Order: sequence, then C-alpha cells, then structure tokens
Amino acid sequence: ELRLSNGTGPCSGRVEVKHEEQWGTVCDGDWTIEDAEVVCKQLRCGSAVHALNRAPFGEGSGPTWLYRVDCRGDEPTLWNCSHPGWAAFTCPHYFDTGVICSGFSGLRLTGGDTACSGHLKVKKEETWATVCFSHIDFKAASVVCNELGCGQAVEILREPHFGNSHELIWQEEFHCVGNEAHLAHCPRMLHHSKTCSHDAGVVCSGETK
Repeated sequence: ELRLSNGTGPCSGRVEVKHEEQWGTVCDGDWTIEDAEVVCKQLRCGSAVHALNRAPFGEGSGPTWLYRVDCRGDEPTLWNCSHPGWAAFTCPHYFDTGVICSGFSGLRLTGGDTACSGHLKVKKEETWATVCFSHIDFKAASVVCNELGCGQAVEILREPHFGNSHELIWQEEFHCVGNEAHLAHCPRMLHHSKTCSHDAGVVCSGETK
C-alpha cells in the first residue's frame, strides 16, 4: 500500500509505504521526478508536479522501508522500481521524500459562448469536477486561459451552480502567482466543502497562440 501524508489532500504529501503491516517512509537524497511520477500514477493522482526530498511535509515515523529508489517513470508501483531491498538502509527521517501530484489530468471550460469561456472544470480520474468561484482568482484564471491556448484572462464570473447535486466538487483552492505554465503547478489549499454556491466562470480573450 502507498499513501501521501500531511499534504493539502490525497495527492500531495510525504511518501509512505505499508510493508509487513507497518507504515514507513521512503528515504532518498536523489529523489527524481520519474520516481514521483510512479507514485502519482499509482495513486491515480494525475502526473507529478514536484519531487521533493529532505522532509518537505515533516519527518515521518516508523521504518525507512525504501531507500535510493530508481524509477524510469512507467513502473506500475513504486516497489517495482529498482531499489536495494526493503529496509536495506536505515536513514534519518530528515531525508523523507515528498511528492506533489497534479491531482487532475485535464481542464476545460464548458457551457460558454466560445471554446475560450465557460464554467471551469478539471478532470479527476475519469470524472469532471466543478471548480467553485471562491476557489480561484484572476491569477488562476490567467493560468487557465494560457494553458488552454486562449490568450489572456478577461474576467471571472460567479456562475449559478449548474449541474446536478451529485456532481463532483474540486476540493482545493488555487493560489497561483499567475506565470505558471499549468494550473496543476499552482500552490493549493484544501477545503472540505462538498457544496458550491457558485461555479467559477472564466472568460478568456480567445486569441489562440
């Protein structure tokens, strides 16, 4: 079993592995984006955004189960990557690894007058989730327009929540600087709200690059 702990949601945090019925950590001074990619794919969390070492999400506890993992990026599980063996080396939790995954694999604007305007949705696994108006700002909208090849952000609209009550609501708030290439690269904060009073409507200038 594999999980991410202490992050903003299930798709970011300290990498923890369960082996012999006990949770432990992965220690690595040379933790790469290929290693993180395997973790994100295994957890169905989209693709890897950052591979971090030196306990970015705090030090874990328990055994250091894996050490110096070396992945190509396409392995089905982290332990399928080459490594010296389970608990081959005990290293301080100061070297615990962390991962930030995109958490979603795509984004789109739906229900607008053009392909470059509408309600913002992100694709989580096989389902499209609604992004709430309160979870993005103009900087995030700028990143969305840029990523979709839709020019500049013109405005954000408070759209009445459309879609049925069973629709998935994206649980994280985006805090973009505004120059990120992808919305997935923006820092995020978790909210446990299951409802959305208003959807985020984004209007881009519509000039495709």
